[in-house]
Amino acid sequence: MSKYVIFFMLNVLCYVNIVKSKMPKENDMSKKRTLSIEQIKSLFNQGEEGYQIKQGPEYAGALEALFGAKNKNDRPFSLEDIKKQPEIKAFNFPGVKEFAYICKLRGVPININNDNTWVNERIIPVYFADNQVEKIFNESLGLVYMLTCEIDGKEHIVKIGCSRTTFKARLGSYNCGTVNAWRTASTTNIKMLQSFLACGIDFNLYILDCSGYKQPYEWYGIISKPFATSKIYAYEDILINEFRKQFGYIPLANVQASATEI
Repeated sequence: MSKYVIFFMLNVLCYVNIVKSKMPKENDMSKKRTLSIEQIKSLFNQGEEGYQIKQGPEYAGALEALFGAKNKNDRPFSLEDIKKQPEIKAFNFPGVKEFAYICKLRGVPININNDNTWVNERIIPVYFADNQVEKIFNESLGLVYMLTCEIDGKEHIVKIGCSRTTFKARLGSYNCGTVNAWRTASTTNIKMLQSFLACGIDFNLYILDCSGYKQPYEWYGIISKPFATSKIYAYEDILINEFRKQFGYIPLANVQASATEI
């Protein structure tokens, strides 16, 4: 066998090994949950006007049929759950007055296309109060936020949280909680996105902007870019604890008991 043939064969073997190394392993592929179009359609009712997303207990039941939803945090909350939450005007902690109303948040269901592909569900901002608060939503780095929901003229507190990024980025994280990424997304993201769809109602967003407190850090003479201050975690923790003291439980959509539990 000539040295040219040997050289050619070695190159072929090398190429094959490179291709194999870049292919997903069987176990990795089995972990990917990609729903079929029929599974997606099970979340809808089909009528004369096409597919209409199920709502309330019907939507929650469809999710349970697909995924089991044995963990209570996998099950979306409902309008009835929200009605049991305290009104924002009843929360007497004075720091609540420092929050600014930003906009409404709306759940947009999966859109099934004519070719049986679909666009994932998501939450979008609508009706910003003004240009200034829209800038806070898009650009402020480090904030505490509250989500409320108005039903029958009563505005109920649903969630208290914080973000070291912008709320625009936080919303992008919530939008990872799709049914097509059920076990790869975080529990919080699944809970929030699927609850928005199950309730079928707009939520109100309030923000306490802490972006003025961001600071850089120095390590071995190297100065970092500015990061959001830990003040946001302290404020969130105070709010949740004061809420719990007054009402005896944490807000409906708070998966963790305090800001120290990450």
